[in-house]
Amino acid sequence: MVVEDLIIYKKSLNLIKSTYSLLRKNESLKRDFSLCDQIKRSSISVSTNISEGYGRSKKYFKNFLGIASGSANETITLLQIIELVYNVNTKQLQEDYKFLAKQISAFSSRLN
Repeated sequence: MVVEDLIIYKKSLNLIKSTYSLLRKNESLKRDFSLCDQIKRSSISVSTNISEGYGRSKKYFKNFLGIASGSANETITLLQIIELVYNVNTKQLQEDYKFLAKQISAFSSRLN
């Protein structure tokens, strides 16, 4: 098995695509370089931490999964900020990241 086979990894990549798509759709938001950069980095961090941890021991993998889950939660907060400041509906994307964070935590708890 390779990291690309993990459902949580596949979902994290799909959510990066959805996040970038959201950012491209709103002209005002596009001009907020700091916020756009922050959410891009946090969304990318989810999959990169899954990938980086996968190649290590179970102990380290669990640690990286914890970081990935934290990055998903950071992304949720940034989506809430976008909704508040730019009046852009991000609810579905927030729910998708919440679900992914739960899946990552569940996957991590099954590692021995």
